[in-house]
Amino acid sequence: MNLMQPFVQKNAKGYQSIRATVPEIFEFYSFLEEPKAQPLNAVPDGCVDLLFGIGEKDVRCYIGGTVLKMKYWPFDENRRYFGVRFLPGQCILPKDLGIADIINTDIEIPVSAYGSDISQQLYEADSIGKKAKVVTELLKKADRRPAFDTGEEIESYIRRRIYETNGTLSIREISEETGYSECYTRRVFHKTHGISPKTFEKIVRFQNILSEMAKLPSTDYYALALESGYYDQSHMVKEFKSFMGATPEQYRKYMAE
Repeated sequence: MNLMQPFVQKNAKGYQSIRATVPEIFEFYSFLEEPKAQPLNAVPDGCVDLLFGIGEKDVRCYIGGTVLKMKYWPFDENRRYFGVRFLPGQCILPKDLGIADIINTDIEIPVSAYGSDISQQLYEADSIGKKAKVVTELLKKADRRPAFDTGEEIESYIRRRIYETNGTLSIREISEETGYSECYTRRVFHKTHGISPKTFEKIVRFQNILSEMAKLPSTDYYALALESGYYDQSHMVKEFKSFMGATPEQYRKYMAE
């Protein structure tokens, strides 16, 4: 599973991350935003991010769903940021907030949404590991979804098959495999993710190529396209540019600087 945010990892001062040990979370990360830093752009990854901005006098809290194309991610100056990246389809949202409310946007929420004393605990936690422990314990106490039902079981199956096939499984094939109509499978997936299975497949392919380019910055884009789940090179370039706003070659050169 590839869930990269290359611009944050490259441009944020003091960026660090650790993988989570709980099933809903992909990773915890931390960085310090500075006024003169290069832009911290977010790219589509299918995830929900919970972000705490820890300042000298207060803590601000934001939550946002996946973006639909590369988007500038604004931050306050002189804050240490601590983030929680939920796995696709696994986010724990505050009450009265749905997944559709946060797609392609960030919403500021009360810091107390996940626990009344979280600000003080985050102030006192002096490492990313300690902050991760604080948030993990609070999320364990948060309200969860209702008991597992048929719709959630189907969504989990669809998501797993999309990852297994590198985002190349059609909705018709998903429908045939599950025995449910295409309309129903789209609806249950959208209920959990706020986006369609087709959009999610494109995001999976996009993340695949980011991962492949990070491992081997090759200029053989035809081979890279096939390895990442695309039909051909032109298909890859078109989808990549729609998400990134730049071609794979332009992105590769920027990351190599």
